[in-house]
This record gives sequence, structure tokens and C-alpha cells, in this order.
Amino acid sequence: MTREKGRSAVEGGAESPGFPEGAGTPEGGPSRRGLTAGTLGLFRSGWPGLYGFSFGVALFAALVGTALVTAAFALSWHDFALTWKYARSDIAYEDPPLGYFPDQRVSIVLRSFPFMGLLLPLAVVVLALLHSASAVATRDAEAEGRRPGPGELWRRSRPYTWLALRVQLLTSVCAGALALTALLGWMFFENGGVSGIDIEGLSRSTSTPYRLLGYGLPLVVLALAAVVWFRLGLATAAAVNGAPTARAAVRRSWTLTGGARRWRAFSVCLLLTAVVVAAYGALSHAAEPLAHPVGLAVLWLTNDNPYAAGAVMEIVPAAVSLLLLTALVVPPVSAALALLRTELRPAEAGRPG
Repeated sequence: MTREKGRSAVEGGAESPGFPEGAGTPEGGPSRRGLTAGTLGLFRSGWPGLYGFSFGVALFAALVGTALVTAAFALSWHDFALTWKYARSDIAYEDPPLGYFPDQRVSIVLRSFPFMGLLLPLAVVVLALLHSASAVATRDAEAEGRRPGPGELWRRSRPYTWLALRVQLLTSVCAGALALTALLGWMFFENGGVSGIDIEGLSRSTSTPYRLLGYGLPLVVLALAAVVWFRLGLATAAAVNGAPTARAAVRRSWTLTGGARRWRAFSVCLLLTAVVVAAYGALSHAAEPLAHPVGLAVLWLTNDNPYAAGAVMEIVPAAVSLLLLTALVVPPVSAALALLRTELRPAEAGRPG
């Protein structure tokens, strides 16, 4: 399977996916069906392959994520055990338990940080796999009318995996650097500066202009990060459809989402983001009851250590909701982004140069 399969070249070097009869032509562009109708049409007949693939990716993420979290807890177990020992001593003397001491809290963070930090690269890998598979399924459905199963979808998307991973990493770095800057800026104002730099912390007693600066500046940077994320959201689909390098895919996505169609791209990406955020909130709320039996199991495994059980119970709703997002929500969102690239591509092909 080559990267040219399912695509035909147009004059000037711009790529154009093939279309089934009646769905459009390369000269006239793809069919102007709405993105919602196109996504539903893709999943109506191709859901076994897309959801089978996404469930496999979710299982992979669950296994790797569980191993990382288990390793983080294993290295931090001494501090959890010591905290519970001190708490039991306080209870024996009829004193209220003090909980975590500062040095133990810092030790837990430092010991678990390398493993918990690996969850971010895992998220990049998962997004790269799902975005590339959805882009391949969308392209092949338009070109050949085929609906591959999970195994065939993996074989067709595997040649793009490394490129999609680099694209997703580059996209995450571009938007993530701005998001991290916004977070650090908010913490700087909220905590009254950092070591060696003391400023007035944000509170109700501070002036309104100062609060506007402290809260407004991080929000502006965060909004800029969201804009960058939106404009680079089509990069993986561009990589599957002919971009030779990660930088070329990112540039193509930036071009497609600019110009006269920028509001179309922005509105679609904003709507898809709202869907993901709403789904995450609903799934997190629905997964909260699962934390109780998991906490009981951890209490049994750790000789009734409530600190270890409490830490695991805090993770469970987020972890379950993220896995369900991966399996159920991300595939149609990725397919919608691939269809948006198809919709915006004729505007790019018609530009000079």
C-alpha cells in the first residue's frame, strides 16, 4: 500500500482524493454534504472497523497507563506507608491525623513524576493512531467506497504512523507551549510571584485593574493556544493525504484553516472541542461510582491505607472517562476533521503557488 493509493494528482501538484461517482469530482471539489451527515454516513456502514480499531487503541492505552500508574505508586509506596504510620500514631494518642507532611508530599511528586509524565507522550501516540486511522478510512471511503475492518484499517494506516506521530508531537508542542505559559502566568499572579520575585497575590482586596491583568493575561495566552490548536488540527489528515513531512503537514493545515475559510474551520473545531469537553465531563461524572469499589480493593491490598486508596480514587474517574473518550468520541471527531480537510482543500488548491 503506497501513500498515493486513493489519491489522484491535479495540475499544479495539489493532491485530490478520488470520489465515487455522484459524490463530486476533483475539479468541482467534494460533495457539499454537511460534516455531520458525512461523519454519520461514514460510521453508518464503517463503524465496525473504526470502533474496532479505537477499542484496540483504548485497550493499549489502558494497559500502558495502568503500568505507568502502578510503577509510580510502587516507587512512592514508602511515603504513603509512612504517612499512614504517622496518622495511626496520632489516632492512638487521640489527636487528629495531620495527613501528608510537606517533605513526604514532595517525595511522592518527585518519585512519581517520571512515570506520570510519560502519560503525555502516551496521549500523543494515541491521538496520532486515531487521527491517522480516521483520515485513512475517510480517504478510502471517498476514493473507493470501502469500509475496512479493524485489521485492514491498521494495515492501511500503519505506513503513516511514524509521520502522524511526528505531526501530533509538533502540534502538541506548538499549542502546549502556549498553554503551559498561560498556566505558569496564572500561578505567578495567584501565588504572589516566585522565589526571588515577590508581587501582590490576587485576592478580593486587590484592585480591579490588577485582577484583570492577573486573570486576563493568562486567558488571552490560553485563547491563543486554542487558536493554534484549531489551525493545526488538520495536520494529520494532510499527512495522510500527501504531505511529505511533519512540517509540511503543519504548514498545509495552517494554510487550509486560514484565509476566507478560517471562520468555517474555527467554528467546526470549536464545536468539536465543545463536544469533547462535554463528553469528558459527563463521562467523568458517570464514572465516579466506580471509584468506590476500586478504593475498597486498594484498601484491601494496602492493609487499609486510606492515603493510597484516596489517591487511586481521585484518578479513577478521569482515567475511565479518558479511555471511553478514546474508544467512543475521538473516532468521529477525527473523521470530522478529515472531512473538513476535504471540504477546505479546493480553496488551497486554487491558490497561486
